[in-house]
Amino acid sequence: MTTRLCVDVPPEVWDHIFEIATHVPYTLVPEIFEKSTLIGDDYNELCRPALKTAFATKRNLVLVCKQWWHLAIRYLYRAILIDNPRKILSICSTLRNYANGMGAVPGAKPLGWWAERLDVVIRGAAADEEPLVDVIMCLPNLAVVSLDIRERRSKDELILRYILNALRHAASSLRVLDWSMESSDPATLLIERQLVAELSRLCILRSRYMPWTDGFIPQNVLSSLTTLAVKRMLITEGGIPGGSGLEDRQISLREVVIDMTYDDFESWSIFTGRYGIFLTSVHLTYCDNRYLVMIKQSCPNIRRLTLSVINFSCLTHDMLSLPPIVYLGLNTLGVYPTWMESESLFSALATLRGTLPTLRVVQLTNPVDVARLSTIHYYEMAVRALEKDLAQCAFRIEDHDGNVLLETLEAVGEPLYCLKYLFQFAEPFD
Repeated sequence: MTTRLCVDVPPEVWDHIFEIATHVPYTLVPEIFEKSTLIGDDYNELCRPALKTAFATKRNLVLVCKQWWHLAIRYLYRAILIDNPRKILSICSTLRNYANGMGAVPGAKPLGWWAERLDVVIRGAAADEEPLVDVIMCLPNLAVVSLDIRERRSKDELILRYILNALRHAASSLRVLDWSMESSDPATLLIERQLVAELSRLCILRSRYMPWTDGFIPQNVLSSLTTLAVKRMLITEGGIPGGSGLEDRQISLREVVIDMTYDDFESWSIFTGRYGIFLTSVHLTYCDNRYLVMIKQSCPNIRRLTLSVINFSCLTHDMLSLPPIVYLGLNTLGVYPTWMESESLFSALATLRGTLPTLRVVQLTNPVDVARLSTIHYYEMAVRALEKDLAQCAFRIEDHDGNVLLETLEAVGEPLYCLKYLFQFAEPFD
């Protein structure tokens, strides 16, 4: 019966089934562009476990039978996650064998041809990165690359340059580059700049250091780059603030993520003075009032603003003096909230109702924040605020997936709240 079913079902139907079974939302092009400003450590911690689970599913699919192997093999390494140094040699060997025709069907494309995403995250152990270069060379159609190798030896600076050079092999297809390496070596930054200059389709760049220390992004990069996120904005070679001459060029840059872990306010002031007129979306991490004032002064076309704060009690009256935006994203940075801090969220939303008439959407972008409001401790307070205090708001209040927050809380939190009363009034066992 099983064999007959596999024969009778058209291949395109199985293909669609495999696509659904192995799909991880917001991890591949074009869906990943919807999460452009969130790409980073928190985003990776959410999506990488899902990628690992999807790989286990794909591995099981190709082992069912020979027909499924032929149909599903191209999904197997569509997204490659290396989170252990020992995996590098194994994956490298597999990709090399398929590239040399071993194990592949005659005339079929090698396994690495189908790879669209590569994640390398290695912490707590020194990685042998030389085979990683060979892995990258087997993946000519990569669209998304995220590299985060925290523990490295001092002599490995040269290996990082080899990795950057290897990524040129996928220059024509690379759309998202998340280069979360600690290196600030001038020679490595130079090779990073050279690589980015060759990525003609690059849309999202996340880097620990600003690659261009004079603050000027090359024109060929600006023509495709839409989102820039850097941990440190260090403009060390001077330069005059202002966007003189840029208005007549093709500038695609529309989003920046400003990380205030390090206080690079002067450099960011120069940057926004130069490119702020083009920006429509800004994400502020560890937000403070100086940066909000800077955004209001330098970014006249801003329409979307996301604030990452330590907790919701940081949303003071001064912090809520915002430019005329239509979208506001809010999230906390992992600090477990108290009851008072959760109330501060809804108090801030009530303030915005009367002070920001342009606002149309407020979204809690961190699923952890939504999950906390769904718990027994906060559910009643959150629902009461949304149903009564904020019922007449002109803006929509959403969860991280874009659903109405009140509906999400009622669907998830109400059963838990009912259980609380069931246990409270249940008779004890004799």
